[in-house]
Amino acid sequence: MLSRENNDLLTRTNPDTPMGKLMRCFWTPAMTEAEVPAADEPPVRLQLLGEALVVFRDTEGRVGVLDQQCPHRGASLFFGRNEEGGVRCVYHGWKFGVDGQCLDMPTEAPDSPMRCKVRARAYPARLAGGVLWVYMGEPDKMPPLPDFEWLGLPSSHVYVSRWEQDCNYAQAMEGELDSAHVGFLHSLVDKTSDDDRALTGRFFKNDKAPLWKIVPSPSGFMACNGRRVDEGQRYWRLNQFLLPFYTMIPPHPAEARLVRMWVPMNDERCWVLCATFRPDRPLEDKELTAWRNGDYAHRRVVPGTTRPTERLDNDYLIDRQQQKTVSFTGIAGIRAQDAMVAESAGPIVDRTREHLGTSDRAVVAMRRLLMDTALACAEGQRPVGPDMPHLYSVRATQTVLPESLDPTESDDLMGTARPKEPAAT
Repeated sequence: MLSRENNDLLTRTNPDTPMGKLMRCFWTPAMTEAEVPAADEPPVRLQLLGEALVVFRDTEGRVGVLDQQCPHRGASLFFGRNEEGGVRCVYHGWKFGVDGQCLDMPTEAPDSPMRCKVRARAYPARLAGGVLWVYMGEPDKMPPLPDFEWLGLPSSHVYVSRWEQDCNYAQAMEGELDSAHVGFLHSLVDKTSDDDRALTGRFFKNDKAPLWKIVPSPSGFMACNGRRVDEGQRYWRLNQFLLPFYTMIPPHPAEARLVRMWVPMNDERCWVLCATFRPDRPLEDKELTAWRNGDYAHRRVVPGTTRPTERLDNDYLIDRQQQKTVSFTGIAGIRAQDAMVAESAGPIVDRTREHLGTSDRAVVAMRRLLMDTALACAEGQRPVGPDMPHLYSVRATQTVLPESLDPTESDDLMGTARPKEPAAT
């Protein structure tokens, strides 16, 4: 369990908090590229790390991310007019460019120096890998984008979606690292049936108490969990956690790779972005349709929104008859099942009441790494991740090994899981 002080340290991400300062050292994935307005279209709202922002493209197609409140009298720029190279506040006509510079101040005299002194708070923004990235940290310490595998692929090889989750980012993310729940939460009632999509399903059915090995990496850790399978063998599944809020789980051999991003909107809600990608070929219509429907990997949402179809205020559309006869939960979709257990604990779970076991080792490791790194950052120590983008060019992996073999000694498991040093230039 955590003390109340440590729970606050883990979950609070506003600018004046240790965790907020840590997260602002990194580029933040904010929304999908498809959600960014076209040039001169109306701005859209964005809540990120406790800050209310607006996103727009100017006439030249440059993306702007500004504080939602106009620096004049605080009216919302969401209601502004996006016209001729900037957003104009409808209250007094003050107009701001993508860099926050005031471009026009019609309520002041033409020779007034005030226009040159007033700026809206603006954050650098980049588009890469189908994602809008926003940098909210110190301007003179802006790092490169992380070198995730999917960022270098053609757009035809990548699909990204975004949805809302009604709980703190940390408890949403914990489920991704908690491999022990798979044999229960996502299981079927009929033990003789096989889900033809299940990841090596029999391994999760036969051994529900995996052996854990946490392997530190320069900007996170690898959570190795091994289940006994055939005589003298273990199925090892290696999940990745990368600072400050990235997870990777190994895919079914026939499916695309994925990265999930658990990004705080505020302390009680978060965005979940998921990038699924094929390094070797374009995506097929069949899998794109399945992802858009929320069949797996992604979440089903109300069309035209980021609001999930199955959610807390409608009890995730639970079907009690299905719970008796088909699935362990009666809730359709793995993503909805994961959301249910996280959100039903409350917006910020009271971790002073927990009773953690050996199956929670990866969750404990994630919390400890985040808290330790945030405290170090608050004392002036910069984390290594932002300035070493190659640390993010890793994969989640899986393999079956002899029970006597340490998983860290297997090239099959560790070969693409450890970051490789960048080539010398």
